[in-house]
Amino acid sequence: MYKVLLADDERIILEGISNVIDWQSLDTELIATARNGIEAYEKITEYQPHIVISDIKMPGMDGLELAGKVRADFPDIQFIVLSGFSEFEYARCAMQHGVKNYLLKPCNEADIIETVMEAVKDIKKKEQQRQFTKASTELPVEEGKQPCREYSPVINEVVDIIYTHFCDKHLSLKWVASHMLYMNADYLGKLFKQETNERFSVYLTKVRIEEAIKQIGQMDDVRVADLAERTGFGDNPQYFSQVFKKYTGVTPTEYRRAM
Repeated sequence: MYKVLLADDERIILEGISNVIDWQSLDTELIATARNGIEAYEKITEYQPHIVISDIKMPGMDGLELAGKVRADFPDIQFIVLSGFSEFEYARCAMQHGVKNYLLKPCNEADIIETVMEAVKDIKKKEQQRQFTKASTELPVEEGKQPCREYSPVINEVVDIIYTHFCDKHLSLKWVASHMLYMNADYLGKLFKQETNERFSVYLTKVRIEEAIKQIGQMDDVRVADLAERTGFGDNPQYFSQVFKKYTGVTPTEYRRAM
């Protein structure tokens, strides 16, 4: 069962949604309610729900601020925004904090059920992707490959994804945001730059070059095309050599000869 927390400062709406939905039929359970953003965040910290349904305007801490704080501290939580029509701009801003779903008030039972089902579907999809990633990372890895990090949970996860999937030439910030973390790519990029002091693309390139250097040290002869393919540069060995030289001052072949 997936845990749900509901937050709204209007008692009638809070009680109405709480009582009208058959939570169990959605593979969920309503574990707590809150009447303002501060109380909501305290209960989120205490109960660690899978899904939060929150009004956009609440005293203490509004839904937009709550969504941003939850995304930074609990990136796995699915956030659903309750918004009046005149507050749509708030709801659109919330999308930048990883909010994928919103309910336009007044909302009926069918709307709520559909939105919660979509959130549960996203959670299950993400769990499957995590299992795949975990299986990949359980392969033998040379000790010390990943640096010691003290980032927020969401950025730690981005870095883990980079080290796990750097050999995939299609790996990008947009792909990570939309397929792995279900976040707005621009917001995630800003958060990544703020914490690591580097753009995602620069960080990824450095990881790939570090891996190339490591593999060169294990080779008797350097085949640039193979090395490019193994480190995420695809079938573009010339571009790989250019990037390698930019970071090291020499080509891959020259680097191997100097060892």
